[in-house]
Amino acid sequence: MNRARVQSTRRRSRRGFTLISMMVAMVLLVVGVSALAGANSSTIKLQTLAQNRTNAIALARSYAEQVRTRDPWLLQSEAAVRLNSDGVANSQGAYVRRLTVRQSSNNLIELEVRVDYPRSTQPVSLVTKMFRGNGLSGAS
Repeated sequence: MNRARVQSTRRRSRRGFTLISMMVAMVLLVVGVSALAGANSSTIKLQTLAQNRTNAIALARSYAEQVRTRDPWLLQSEAAVRLNSDGVANSQGAYVRRLTVRQSSNNLIELEVRVDYPRSTQPVSLVTKMFRGNGLSGAS
């Protein structure tokens, strides 16, 4: 009799998984897959934000260097200009560039190039100073 019970127990244990264990496994699988999907979504979002910021920095640097080649006596602040990611003026552009010129002292001006970029809370801002020289090169 004892031997019959042992064989009966062995047969039951060999039958496979129970319905409850399968449901627990499915719940764990769903939780894991949804966590991976959420992580993937936030990774893509952050990667896009980083790429937009990198483009904005490149646009600001390029324009700051272009402005530094101009005659410092003729520089003035400029209104906002919409740009595409290549820096070309475009009314549908995602980036907005501004140039602000401030006088720091007699022959020293401060140039600020600001670029707003998509999905940002804070624009990229590059500030540089430029010496005006002796005043013989431009307007009086």
